Amino acid sequence: MCNRSLRCRVIISLLVVLMLGFGTLAFNFYDTRDQLRRSIMLIQAHEIGSELNSHSDFTQLPTHYAGGELSYTLYSADGKLLWYSANLDRPRRLHRGTLQNEIQLIRTTVRSGRGYVINAPVTLTDGAILMVTKEDKLERELIGNLLYQRTVRSMLLLIPFCLLAVGMLYLLMRWTLRPIEKAAELAEGIGPHVPNRRIPLNKLPDEVLPLARVANAGLDRLAQAYAYEQHIVGDAAHALRTPLAVLGLRLRQCSDQETPNWPAINREFERVHKLANQLLSLAHQDRIHAGGQSDSDQTDLARIVREAASTMLPLFEMHGRNIELHLIDDLIVQGNPDLLREAIRNVLENTLYHGAGLVTMTQTNDTTTSAVLRITDEGTGVPPESQEAMFVRFRKGRENSAGSGLGLAIVRRTLRNAGGDVRFTCTQPCTLEMQFRIIT
Repeated sequence: MCNRSLRCRVIISLLVVLMLGFGTLAFNFYDTRDQLRRSIMLIQAHEIGSELNSHSDFTQLPTHYAGGELSYTLYSADGKLLWYSANLDRPRRLHRGTLQNEIQLIRTTVRSGRGYVINAPVTLTDGAILMVTKEDKLERELIGNLLYQRTVRSMLLLIPFCLLAVGMLYLLMRWTLRPIEKAAELAEGIGPHVPNRRIPLNKLPDEVLPLARVANAGLDRLAQAYAYEQHIVGDAAHALRTPLAVLGLRLRQCSDQETPNWPAINREFERVHKLANQLLSLAHQDRIHAGGQSDSDQTDLARIVREAASTMLPLFEMHGRNIELHLIDDLIVQGNPDLLREAIRNVLENTLYHGAGLVTMTQTNDTTTSAVLRITDEGTGVPPESQEAMFVRFRKGRENSAGSGLGLAIVRRTLRNAGGDVRFTCTQPCTLEMQFRIIT
C-alpha cells in the first residue's frame, strides 16, 4: 500500500530522518562515560605528579586515591621505560595526551579507559612521563548510573514527543494533500457534459503544479477535439441531408417510372461520394494540425501545377475556357505532392464553377523562403468582407450552387500544414494567392 501512497511515503521518509537524528545523537553520546573517566583521571594524575621529576622517589607516591588502587609507570621524554611500581605485573603502555585533547571538538583517537582500569599520562618537570593507573570502579559505576538515568529520562520525554511528531506529520500531510484531493474530486466530474471544467491551480503545491498544468493542457486539447468532432458531425449531417434526401427521392421514383433517370441518380451518387471524400480529407488534415505535425515532404511546384492544370483542362475546354501558365521550373517546396496537387485542383475547380474567362496561373518568388502561385480569372471576384468566410467549411458563395463548401477549407488546411497559406488578394480581376515554403 505504501508503495503507491504519497502520504505514506512522505511520513516514512520523515520517520527515517527522525531515526537518523536519534542515531546521530546516540553516536555522539558513545564513549561519553569513558571520556569522563579519562578526564577525571587526568586531573587526578596532574595533582599527583605535577611537582615531580624523573629523579624523585616514586615509592612514596600514594597507592590508593578516592577509593581506587594506584600504580605507576615511568618513561623518559624519548619514550624509554625507566621504572614501574611493584603492584604491576608489567609496565603500562605509554599514552601521550592532555586534558585539552580530551575536551577538543573532534577527537581522532580513543585513549585507555574502556575496562575497569584507566591510565592517564602526566608530564613531569624535566619532560619525563609518568603513567598513572587506577582501578576506578567507584567513578565508573557512578558515571554509568548518572548517564543511564539521564538516558532513560530523555527517552521518557522523547516517546510522547515522537508520538506528537508522527501525529503532526500525519496532519501536515493531510493539509498538504487536501488541495490535490479536491482537485481529484473536481477532475472526476470532467466529461462531455462539462468539457470546460479544469483542475484548479491556485492552491496546489508547487511540486504538483507542472503535472496539473500538463493535465489541463491535455484536457484543453481533448475539449477542442470533442468540439471539433461535434462540429464535423453536425456539419456533415447537414451537408449530407439534402443530397441523401434527393437520392432517396430519385430511387423511390424508379418504382413509379418505367425508365429511371439514371444520369440524375448517378449525379447524386457522385455528389455524395465527393462530399464523403472531402470530409475524410479535411479530417485527415485536421488530425495533422492537431498533432502539431507538419508535412515534411518535398515537391517540384511547377510539375504539380502542370499536372493539376492538365487534369482540369478538358473541363475548362468543355466550357469554352482556357488555362494559361507562367511557371518557374526546378523550384522545390515543402509538402506532399499528392495533397498539394489536389489543393491546386480544388482551386481550379472553384474557378471553373464560380469564375469566368481565361484562368492565369503565375508563379513568383516573393522571398528566398516563400513562393507564390497567383490564380486569376476574369469573373466577378469575392467581396472583401466575404473573402475570409470563403475558407470556412461548408460556406459557399451561393447557397444554391452545386458545391459542398469544403474545397477552399481543405486547401487552406493543406497549405498551412505544409508551412504555407492561401487567401484572396484582389476582386477585379479575381485573384487568389497560394503561398508555399521553399526548400533550400
